[in-house]
Amino acid sequence: MLPGTPLRLNSFKVILAFACVYFFWGSAFVAIRYSVQLVHPAFVAGIRYLIAGSILLGFLSIKGYSLKLVRQDVWKVAGLGLLMFSCNTVLLSYGGKELPAGMVALIIATIPLFIVLLESVLPGGAVPGLWCWVGIVTGFLGIFILLRHSIQGGLLSHNAISAIWSLVVAAFAWGLGSILLNRTRFASRSLVCTCWQMLIGGTADIILGLASGGYHTSQWTQGAWLSTFYLAIFGTLVGYTSYSFLLQNVSISSVATYAYVNPLVAVFLGWLLLGEPLSTTQWLGLIIVLTSVAVVTIQSREQRVAGERGF
Repeated sequence: MLPGTPLRLNSFKVILAFACVYFFWGSAFVAIRYSVQLVHPAFVAGIRYLIAGSILLGFLSIKGYSLKLVRQDVWKVAGLGLLMFSCNTVLLSYGGKELPAGMVALIIATIPLFIVLLESVLPGGAVPGLWCWVGIVTGFLGIFILLRHSIQGGLLSHNAISAIWSLVVAAFAWGLGSILLNRTRFASRSLVCTCWQMLIGGTADIILGLASGGYHTSQWTQGAWLSTFYLAIFGTLVGYTSYSFLLQNVSISSVATYAYVNPLVAVFLGWLLLGEPLSTTQWLGLIIVLTSVAVVTIQSREQRVAGERGF
């Protein structure tokens, strides 16, 4: 083997993983937008995670992993599964039914803002610095500008306000789940816990869809199945494994760039594939939000580093 080959190979894997997270997570918003026009949002979320969780669980079984959860982990896994893979994803899917894919991605991009806010009020969390607060305020101001223009310009109906709030709650739920996941210690393998979180959340989503009569109102077309499979395989399995690989091989601040890139991918693909328009004012809102998220992410990281160094 030539000198430096392992390094070049690892660099290629890192680049490929970034490409997967950027594209597949960004395109997932477009796939959601398409699929929920045909199938009930709860079914889109549930089928997605049942497929992904089952495939991943089967792979771990073939690899010889124990799939059994330690007793003290059951309630932790169930709670996180319901919060992140049920509450978050069903609300996100509902928002995707009413709003353009790019706008959905942009609202969900506020997750880092919610994480910093929640950390500031939870025990043991860091208090944001001045620039973090500036980023948080301007980030939500950008969302307000974007949504106000869209509603007044007739691009969105007033009925879409409930969808907007559902996305805000979805972003909040994922942010809270991320913090709890970071603070929770499992006796079982983390990847096995993730599988069961997907399966528990996916099952709850299916039950919700059935209880709300979603089965009879859904159109089970070939396109609906293909988009849902795309979400399961590429949006969940490939995206998640690539994300996990990056967390283990590059800095978390580099990985966090997906929060800036995903909305841009969703906006472009939404325009290209679904014909979703984006005005100058909407571009302004997009730039304000993404810049704010970048500021908050960088400043919170620097604040953690300074704290660890004792100054």
